[in-house]
Amino acid sequence: MQRVGLGHLTPDRPAVTLSGGESQRLRLAAALDADLSGLIYILDEPTAGLHPRDTRGLIDLLRQLRDRENTVLVIEHDPEIMRAADHIVDLGPGAGRQGGRVVAQGTPEQIAAVPASITGRWLTRPCTVTSRRRSGAGEPIRVFGARKNNLRDLQVSFPAGCITTVTGPSGAGKTSLVFGLLAGRDCPGPENGVTGCGRFGRVIRLTQTPPMRGKRSNVATYAEVWTPLRALFAASPEAKARGLTERDFSFNAPGGRCETCQGLGTVPSDLLFFADAEQVCPVCGGQRFSPEVLAVKCRGITVSEALGLTVEEAAGLFGNSKKLNRPLQLLRRVGLGYLTLGQTLPTLSGGEAQRLLLARELLGSAGREQLYLMDEPTRGLHPEDVRNFLTLADELVEAGGTLILVEHDPQVILHSDWIVDLGPDGGENGGCLLFAGTPQELLARGTGATADCLRELCENRRPLAKTE
Repeated sequence: MQRVGLGHLTPDRPAVTLSGGESQRLRLAAALDADLSGLIYILDEPTAGLHPRDTRGLIDLLRQLRDRENTVLVIEHDPEIMRAADHIVDLGPGAGRQGGRVVAQGTPEQIAAVPASITGRWLTRPCTVTSRRRSGAGEPIRVFGARKNNLRDLQVSFPAGCITTVTGPSGAGKTSLVFGLLAGRDCPGPENGVTGCGRFGRVIRLTQTPPMRGKRSNVATYAEVWTPLRALFAASPEAKARGLTERDFSFNAPGGRCETCQGLGTVPSDLLFFADAEQVCPVCGGQRFSPEVLAVKCRGITVSEALGLTVEEAAGLFGNSKKLNRPLQLLRRVGLGYLTLGQTLPTLSGGEAQRLLLARELLGSAGREQLYLMDEPTRGLHPEDVRNFLTLADELVEAGGTLILVEHDPQVILHSDWIVDLGPDGGENGGCLLFAGTPQELLARGTGATADCLRELCENRRPLAKTE
């Protein structure tokens, strides 16, 4: 359990309070104890929420499972796990409709030799510090005498107008510091005191379970694309000839929508003793709207077909509309170009939902000072998507935002302007401030697990040799 980063757990910790990554690693530790062979183990992102120090222990455990004549299949984005694999299957070349094909497969070195593999290109990149660095703007956020949960009388500052990453092993106190204290706004005092948050117009919290709306909300409505898109359809000559307005092109209001499914495209099927299932609406055939509305076309497609477009396709078709171009381009730049406009929010993954929230925040953040608190925003992201996220994070800062991230990803840590490192371990052995400064300073004089791992990564992660 210690080798997979669970040393901070107490024996009486209720299982329902564990994170997904903790639960998975706990099951992995139990499986190793069983000493079985001839099994297939399938792990979905076992490094989720794992400090780089513990990734090494996880790799050793996976190799033990393999050496016991088991087969281990791992869905993973972590470059260190990929480099340790015996065989990699790289899917792509993109996501959604642009994915689903085997781009490359073989050893890490063979993957690195395939030009079409984005994963291979990342395996050939060294681990380096971003050269650009912001020094902060105005009064910093200060925390005094932090004693929440396992925090040990912390005194720490966070520069405004910067990207700050809070690092440390699992259970070191990162969540208590960021979401337990900073999310509560200013609270002067000698114990658990916070100052400097009052300058921000809003404090925006993005956790692993961001608030999503009901099944009527989709990518188009949430990203502020649907209203201008409906306006385009309503402004077409065909719609005007039929006397149709923007309201008729809404699936949320009576008028032009199909009333059998009330614009959802599906109807519930009562299975009596089983959970209800959804089936395609027998009246509109899943097209959501009445025949009169579906007879109207804008740029060669119906409003129902517009909801079936991916963000990439919509940007190509409607990109010359000023009101549509900006949100569509933002969604593309955060790596969500493969989502369809009509995809409902409850079907998004945690990482997709966080990036959708960030793109929406950027749409209305210009000239406003806002504080963003994010809990592992790169969880489940490919290194290329992490790069896209960091581009977006830089834009949020340039628009007046201050970002404080709880994160383990070395790519994010080395890109940050400021690092706050907690430790030295988790639980009762955590809660201490080990370091506060820039990534360069952490590599030069930092102590503890984070500094040691980053130094080792920067020194040892050389580009893989490209072999045929």
